[in-house]
Amino acid sequence: MQIEEALHSRTKLSLTGPFGSGKTTLAIERIRWLLHQERIRGDDILVIVPQRTLAQPYYDALRGPDMPPGPPVRVTTFASLARNAIELYWPLIADNADFADPSKEPTFLNLETSQYYMARFVDAAIAQAAFDGVRIERGRVISQILDNMNKAALQGIEIGDAYQRLELAIPSGEQRTARINALVAAQQISHDFRALCLRETIIDFSLQVELFNRQILTNEWSRTHLLRSHRHLIFDNIEEDTISAHRLAIAWIAVADSALIVADSDAGYRLFLGADPKGASDVAATCAKKIELTQSYITSPQVVQLAERVSRAMLGQRQEATPEAVEVEAPLEAQRPPAATPISALTIPGIDFRFYPQMVDWVVDRVADLVRNQGVSPGEIAILAPYVSDALRFSLQTGLTERGIESTTHRPSRALQDEPAVRALLTLAALAHPDWGVRPAAADVTLTLALAIADLDPVRAHLLSRIVYPPRGKQIELGRFGELIPEMRQRITYTIGERHDRLREWIYDYRSSTDIVPLDQFFARLFGELLSQHGYGFHDDYDAARVANQLVGSARNFRWALEESLVPEGGRASSVPLSPVQLGREYLQLIGSGALGALYVPGWAVADDAVFLAPAYTFLMRNRAVDIQFWIDIGSGGWWERLYQPLTHPHVLSPRWPVNQPWSDFDEYQSRQDSMHRLLLGLLRRTRQRVYVGMSDYSESGFEQRGPLLMLINRLLAQGRSF
Repeated sequence: MQIEEALHSRTKLSLTGPFGSGKTTLAIERIRWLLHQERIRGDDILVIVPQRTLAQPYYDALRGPDMPPGPPVRVTTFASLARNAIELYWPLIADNADFADPSKEPTFLNLETSQYYMARFVDAAIAQAAFDGVRIERGRVISQILDNMNKAALQGIEIGDAYQRLELAIPSGEQRTARINALVAAQQISHDFRALCLRETIIDFSLQVELFNRQILTNEWSRTHLLRSHRHLIFDNIEEDTISAHRLAIAWIAVADSALIVADSDAGYRLFLGADPKGASDVAATCAKKIELTQSYITSPQVVQLAERVSRAMLGQRQEATPEAVEVEAPLEAQRPPAATPISALTIPGIDFRFYPQMVDWVVDRVADLVRNQGVSPGEIAILAPYVSDALRFSLQTGLTERGIESTTHRPSRALQDEPAVRALLTLAALAHPDWGVRPAAADVTLTLALAIADLDPVRAHLLSRIVYPPRGKQIELGRFGELIPEMRQRITYTIGERHDRLREWIYDYRSSTDIVPLDQFFARLFGELLSQHGYGFHDDYDAARVANQLVGSARNFRWALEESLVPEGGRASSVPLSPVQLGREYLQLIGSGALGALYVPGWAVADDAVFLAPAYTFLMRNRAVDIQFWIDIGSGGWWERLYQPLTHPHVLSPRWPVNQPWSDFDEYQSRQDSMHRLLLGLLRRTRQRVYVGMSDYSESGFEQRGPLLMLINRLLAQGRSF
């Protein structure tokens, strides 16, 4: 009754609890009450979430037939709110924002176009050996410098101060000088990139945040107008958002008619993206009422016990004896009846796997048994690892496909060019645009033919490409199937040859056409008119269709951002706008350089009938529960260690880190322990029934591994067997 009374009132309420305790459901109930009982207009209600993908429950609930007529409730993110505000108040802030031409309309950059503009400065620094001491790829240099600028803006830190903080994280030793030199170069690139943005009136994410915080929120007129635009505020998953978002929430709560702040009590998985979990309590302190939920409607009692054991073990507290035993599987070749003791939430193999492929085979066999014999839906199974390599994904998906089980995967940090479907489309684009002067590699053409033509295996694709696309040819041409000798034609088969000639005919018809379309439209036409048709590789491949759609959107956003912009050369813009030929070539080079893709919302969509394979943190950020989880490769240190990022650091860039205090090995150990604790609790709270753990003595690369998660599981097993 207390919760209902608080929800059904125009109060300012803080709601905390673990995942699965019904917080978002209660937030939606507050919205329904405001709309139906209080007759509040939909556009007077603002819902803020940390990431667009987390808004789906609100979209689903607020699009129902029972919603009252009128304007819809606004569901957005801090980033979208900031961008929309800059567009709305641009005439008010442009003169005071140091732009060279305040009268010019701004061009907003996404992650991909930001990488494009910054690449020139990074290439110049690499040519001067500025980053030789850090030994990371060019694309990672670009992304980490952008990350520094974004975090500095979100945390309210000047760029120069941010790089001084980053020096605190460099350990003493022989590499310290090289690391400092790399940071000096990164700082100069940051300043040069910002100067380019101000000169050309282009706005990346960091400048967008600074304009919002330092111009819009400090201008009395725009601040008042913005905070009065919505009278009722709901902020969900606030622990996953940044200090800037928290400051905005505090300011909005002070003038709002009602507010509901929703936070997970033990989350905070976006620390590496600048999230400030501790700031959630500061926002909650501004609310008049506080409600804490404790019951989970997701996890079973066995999973709850396992989560408690994990928490006590990692926090160093004394373990209490319980009679529950850990289930150990019998060897696959000799299954034994289940034990009489209560079934535990943790299941391990009954045999030790020495090599990595043995563990992968065991996972596939267990998933097949769950689906076929135990009635578990494939969509209720998640296979999680610290990192998902191409080899691991291929092995698991191939094994599941052979057993007739659908699977899907999501790796948002994966570069677009690493997707085979993207490489095939880019290769076909280069073949269709010889004026670009980009000759695809013979291996890429072989891959493209194997992917684009159904039933064409890699061996025959290699034989075909060697003749129709000679490796040493100087022209960008694709030959006909009829040019093959009769024996080769019979080996490849005439059915494959007919499909190849149809593909070639489509490309050459496009070449000869005077209607040369933008690259994004070319991809859409190629997919729709040919590759998605029967007989071609994308016909029944939903992952390829998803990737193709992402590529179309990426190319379209690139064109919109650059078609009227100037070509940046050496940090300065030329006087000639990009031509269509330049646009296509520049985009091809951008994706080919390994640029990270921008947020693609459909890629986060939930597949209801497919086993989900992903890195553990990606699964957490989808905010979805499943019946069964597989934690594989638990001997890997990746469950505990941070990625190697020599040019950035999520902890020292936080204003909560004391100024001038170096980052020590003990600080690193504590942060790793805290991160793994949050990770494991988050995974367990998203598990309804059971966790299977897979391990092998040797890693995928052939190295012996004994990571902290394996040690933790061994301690839990020892405690379970002692009773």
